[in-house]
Amino acid sequence: MIGLAQIQAFLEVARSGSFASASQRLSLPRSTVSARVRALEAHLNVRLLHRTTRRVALTDEGRRYMERCEEALDKLAEAEAELRFPDELSGTIRMTVPIDMPKLGLTELLCAFTDRHPSIQIEVLVTDEPLDLVANNLDLALRGGAPGAAGLVARKLGEGDLAFHASPEYVARRLPSRTLSSLSEHVIFDPAHRLSRRSDAKVQTGSVTTRNFELVKMLAIRSRGIALLPRSFCAQEVASGALVALTHDGAIPALPLYLVMPSRRHVPARVRAFIDFLTAPGDASGEGLAGGGFGLGVGVGVGAGVAATS
Repeated sequence: MIGLAQIQAFLEVARSGSFASASQRLSLPRSTVSARVRALEAHLNVRLLHRTTRRVALTDEGRRYMERCEEALDKLAEAEAELRFPDELSGTIRMTVPIDMPKLGLTELLCAFTDRHPSIQIEVLVTDEPLDLVANNLDLALRGGAPGAAGLVARKLGEGDLAFHASPEYVARRLPSRTLSSLSEHVIFDPAHRLSRRSDAKVQTGSVTTRNFELVKMLAIRSRGIALLPRSFCAQEVASGALVALTHDGAIPALPLYLVMPSRRHVPARVRAFIDFLTAPGDASGEGLAGGGFGLGVGVGVGAGVAATS
């Protein structure tokens, strides 16, 4: 049976995409790391990595083996933690959230959970890139719009109520009744692509297009068009008078929020506890995503959900 040293070398190369980076992380010569990976491939009689002069990439077999190795190592770490700290969860949770996820609510949840479990570290990657959860060693993701490709495990946490928003200047000039009757007469910013299924969804295209919620809100404030955004995401601007929520008769599909995992199998206890915490009904402290304390749909970008890979 191959040793853990060879498996660890392979995992570090796979995660970093480079033998040089892996050697730095392991504090080993690059030649040693390379030899250990070659020994592992020889033992398994399969190529785990594609090697070029510039980068290293996983083969299909390497991707599957990496997933199984990480599951096994998570189990070993969990077993060790249970023996050393029988009443305490420990370890690292890696998650990804979209850029437009409201940071205040997320911060409150992260702080509340780590206060309960001080031996747990949570690493948060904030990006709209469609990250591969397995290849990037991610435990879970929060995604808006769609959970991602087939093969992922997704739990719908709730939906955000959307509304059309425009600046007071735009309303005074073009919508004095604050009623939006025809979409085709206006530039409509629809970063979540909620209008694509409607028969009257043909709208004008502005000089700037983006799927970033914050930028769309700023464009609406500057009277460059009408923004279709979550009500809670624009609540502060509506309260201050920077934006006006418009009346519209047509149905607007809500924006769902999903918690996504790569698999139901071999979920570490710390990750299960975090998922239970996130999906708990909201209470007076505002904890939990499922109960609404977090403000579902508040600026949940869809870039990391619709185009996600398994």
